[in-house]
Amino acid sequence: MINGLPVDGWAVEDAEAILRDHGCRATAPRVAVLRALLRHGGPIDAAELTRLAEVEESTIHEATVYRTIGVLSDRGIVTHVHAGHGPSLVRLGGDHGLLAVCRDCGAIAQLPAEAVKTFVEQVHAAVQFTLEPGHFALEGVCAACAGHSA
Repeated sequence: MINGLPVDGWAVEDAEAILRDHGCRATAPRVAVLRALLRHGGPIDAAELTRLAEVEESTIHEATVYRTIGVLSDRGIVTHVHAGHGPSLVRLGGDHGLLAVCRDCGAIAQLPAEAVKTFVEQVHAAVQFTLEPGHFALEGVCAACAGHSA
């Protein structure tokens, strides 16, 4: 849910309605960016999002995508995740799962919700600190890169 609206049922063709439901003007660049994000479905950096948005709006510029991300973020439609040393990622606002990013190749993995919940509970029990995962990704090495260094 984002601002009381279900995210699960969002489809690419709903982009204009989603924008309007969140108090945004449905300009061509905004629609193109949101459609690209809905098509992609997961976390993505602005450069790749620009490439995907060009399918809808061939003249869209990366600066426009960044401005659009800002508007969509202000409205809660998207959130960003700091992913290690790489660029920030953007994802649909209802997605608050914890990500892991490979420090070698940049691969991204969504961590299992139950494992994250257990970790958060164990940290709270140990030090009475409630973690709020989602804004920052954990950094590590993916299986493919770990296999290369073995």
